Amino acid sequence: MTTALTALVGALREVGIDTVFGLPGTQSVALFEEIRRAGIRTVLATDELAAAFMANGYFRASGRIAALTTISGPGFTYALTGLAEARHDSVGLLHLVPTPRPDDRHAFQLQAIDQAAIAGVLAKHYLLIDGVTDVVAAVHHAADLATNGGPGPVVVQLDARDLADRIALRGQTVDAAHVDVETQDCERLATRFAEARRPVFLLGAGATGAAQDLCSIARRLRIPVVTTPSARGLLREDDELAMGYDPLRGTTDQVNRLFAESDLILGLGCKLTHNGSAGYRLRLLREQFVHVDADNGVLNANYEAELAICARVEEVVVPFLASRTNTASWQESQLREFRDAIRSVPPEPETRIHGPSGSMQPAQFFSWLRTCLNDDAIVVTDSGFHQILTRRYYEVRTPRGLIFPSDFQSMGFGLPAAIGARVAAPERDVIAIVGDGGFLMSGLELMTAQREGLPLAVIVFNDGQLNQIRYQQLSEHGHSHAVRLTNPDYETLAASFRLPYVRFDANPLSRTAELLRGRPLFMEVAVGDSVDLRVRTGVALAKNVGRKVIAPGVRDWIKARLGRGETA
Repeated sequence: MTTALTALVGALREVGIDTVFGLPGTQSVALFEEIRRAGIRTVLATDELAAAFMANGYFRASGRIAALTTISGPGFTYALTGLAEARHDSVGLLHLVPTPRPDDRHAFQLQAIDQAAIAGVLAKHYLLIDGVTDVVAAVHHAADLATNGGPGPVVVQLDARDLADRIALRGQTVDAAHVDVETQDCERLATRFAEARRPVFLLGAGATGAAQDLCSIARRLRIPVVTTPSARGLLREDDELAMGYDPLRGTTDQVNRLFAESDLILGLGCKLTHNGSAGYRLRLLREQFVHVDADNGVLNANYEAELAICARVEEVVVPFLASRTNTASWQESQLREFRDAIRSVPPEPETRIHGPSGSMQPAQFFSWLRTCLNDDAIVVTDSGFHQILTRRYYEVRTPRGLIFPSDFQSMGFGLPAAIGARVAAPERDVIAIVGDGGFLMSGLELMTAQREGLPLAVIVFNDGQLNQIRYQQLSEHGHSHAVRLTNPDYETLAASFRLPYVRFDANPLSRTAELLRGRPLFMEVAVGDSVDLRVRTGVALAKNVGRKVIAPGVRDWIKARLGRGETA
């Protein structure tokens, strides 16, 4: 006899799910037994939030969906931040969660919460599998929702014990939803592309599936490529046509100058969120912007386009873009000038990294790190100042080569997401770069990596502070508050995880590079303030004192006399 729960787990395999992240509980024992019987890999996380981040990293590294499973109530609510991160970052996953046992006779039920209402706010979609549901069709539908029309998390609520007792309905798989692309629109796209003299590709993560074809077209026709932050590496950043843009490099004005010289900006698979558009400071004029995305809700949302096409990028690239034969009229010297300007990071006060030969700049550290890693390595960061530095200075040379929490910026993301990435892409080296604050949130997931036999290199930036917030406090108020951390002895901690430990400033760079290549490692990187940062702190403190000591009327008089618009 095939139960409905057996059929459900079999359907998970049919839609390509080979890994489940999560924790079992009383309501999900039967579900985990069917997962075990089906031979689907189960990764036990320390908590449900980490499991959700793992599923996020799995998708970001591979483009394939994984399943997340939690108990109802506290397990479900623990995972909510991970669901929100997945929704903001367009990450497809299925969250399987039991429904609390109904009891109409009593109030204040154990672990009772309106999961459907919460899921409706955070997830892309919510489905209920109840006693009359065709579970096979429901799972196929959920997977289709999670991956098509813009990926996102789908919450599937079920009563696992009821499904284990019920005979399966005759399962009917369903075809994936497909949106027919308007041929007329695609022909307009082909014409517009053929007529453009100075086109630019603006690529987002939704263009990853077409990366190889797009790179071939860009190289053949000499078209400059700008990527959103989450799409970095679609064209390897050491390519002469890769502009190497990231808003955190502080060169948005230079990108806008490139756009101003263009007569067609072709936005492919880009959501153009707050972080993806430098806080909406990218200038995309309607008459020069053509937008293709699988999510209709993205089109004309933040930027109005002359032509907006709802389609997967793969559907339009080869038939409607690859036929162009005439090259763009960009001058090579012009492209080099734009590329150099966009890649250059304007000088500003930064931290200093303690290296083997003394203090070094972050740019030097990430240049060294780049030489240590294979081109196809995956670097995963947390949220924090280390992410800013990584995005400024690390050169990405492969699609899905840099993963970070983009538009929700959850701390604690880095290490669990790196574990998920390593599960999804076992053939690629995975390096987690995290701050000490983020590590304190999810560092125990190193036990998960060890138990699963996942070789990871973990680099912890140790500055003893929540430094990104500290710098903001110092800049605005001249002092910091509630940001100092007490960190463990990382060498002892690494030993307890049976991980080789290295302190970055304790060995020659060549020896440290050898330790880093292709093996598990825990590296501690000591970070401190530069002289420029101390000067900035002093100036901010002086300004803050001036604001308190000098009366507002006097400050206005001084500003008027000096003819300045700044506050003293």
